[in-house]
Amino acid sequence: MSGESLRCHPTVIVENSLRIMFSLAVVIFVVGRLDLAIVAGVCAAALVVVVLFNYRQWKMTTVRFSDTDVVVQRDTLFKLKKTLPYSKIAAVNVNRGVLNRLFGTSKLLININSGHNAMAPEASLTFRQDVADRLRDEMSRRLYDHELPLEEGKTETLVSFSPMDVVIHSLFSVPTSQSLLGAAFLVNSVFDVYRSTVAEMETGGTALASLGMFFLVQVVPSAMQLFRYYNFRVFRRGDIIYLQHGLVRTYRASFPVSKINAVRVKSTFVSRLMHRSCIEAEVVGIASSDESGSPRPVICLLKDDATIQKLLVEMVPEFVYEQRPSRQPEGAKAVLLLRAAIASLALAAVMVYPSIVVHGQYSSQAGALGAAAYALPLLTALAVLAFFYAAHASYRVRELDLGDDLFTFVNGILDRETVVMSYDKVQMVWVARGPIARRFGVAKGTVYMLASTGTKRISSGLFPEAQLDRIDQTVMERIATGKYDHRLNGI
Repeated sequence: MSGESLRCHPTVIVENSLRIMFSLAVVIFVVGRLDLAIVAGVCAAALVVVVLFNYRQWKMTTVRFSDTDVVVQRDTLFKLKKTLPYSKIAAVNVNRGVLNRLFGTSKLLININSGHNAMAPEASLTFRQDVADRLRDEMSRRLYDHELPLEEGKTETLVSFSPMDVVIHSLFSVPTSQSLLGAAFLVNSVFDVYRSTVAEMETGGTALASLGMFFLVQVVPSAMQLFRYYNFRVFRRGDIIYLQHGLVRTYRASFPVSKINAVRVKSTFVSRLMHRSCIEAEVVGIASSDESGSPRPVICLLKDDATIQKLLVEMVPEFVYEQRPSRQPEGAKAVLLLRAAIASLALAAVMVYPSIVVHGQYSSQAGALGAAAYALPLLTALAVLAFFYAAHASYRVRELDLGDDLFTFVNGILDRETVVMSYDKVQMVWVARGPIARRFGVAKGTVYMLASTGTKRISSGLFPEAQLDRIDQTVMERIATGKYDHRLNGI
């Protein structure tokens, strides 16, 4: 591979041209109806221009793989030279979409360990499938000091994932708030259909719109997860974690454990009733603009609690330690209840006048309209109950644990999240105390670290300020004693 210079596969001309033509078609549709002959002429001329432009881009772009770096160079009017040293590369992954499968190609995604432009790979290069696999293998040997497994699809995994596991993850890993919103649209559409008649066409249209929103909010995300995580496999070799999944678009990724900045154990309300959780990792240099779904890699789909603990120990033992979590003090409970009371009073003040108007207008009528007179007060009361339930749940759930090398935040009301972080990956710690929190001797901590979506903020519950200050103090102590390695942050 030393000094090897290549061009991407010519099918990138087709892929890029289709993408631009699709955007043009959307613009024409939005503008409105035009004469068919004009539309055909514009599309034909645009197609010729786009294909010629992309052909020149492809012809004048070369990729050189040397012993120390990858250089992408374009010698068009707007010249480009992008140098990616191996020492800065976090991951080299392979992505195969529909067009790649049709043309026998693969997309090589090169990501560096940086928060800048974290959602997109620094280089997305399309080659013939065997060439892409060879390049990935050779680059991985330079990055990880060993070759990739010869047959990743047949490598034994620590935990097996059945098609039913994929279905369960697709259905129940969607955030509870999103599921509740989808359920509300579904109930509204059913209610509209129930009370609609042949003469009430407008109501039927409303039902169709609500049903469409249900599919958009609930069904589509679940279907995307099903396609994304089909045939999910995960295994570890040495210090490298390998992921493989996908039905229509297949995705193979690998990254060193040292690039993991945090590990999250997550469960939604429904999955927690099933005693299931999933594991995600914050890894800089793994996200891709060509991927949909979760912005951070999933290293375990929803599984039972025993399997989750087993996989944590086997897959990421670097983020497992003996924990002695601290619960929030009584001062936090007072702050949360006071905030709920203030929010309730504000909501009640806003809803008083509309409730009086609606009650005066419809209270004397029978049937559904009469019942509607009491809808606003009832909804207001339910919202107040929700405020106080959220305060109670937040006080009961949030925890903090400060270990020697790792620390943990536990958050969540309906959906639960346990985040284990390394002091050496912390970029900044911000401890804030509002006027109410100061009165009761508590504060809120926010930790900033690099993540797959750029800089990520992870907040704690309400704890004594001195306890939260220990995070920053530990980071500074590790720097002073030489234990802290700033290079782990990719700075």
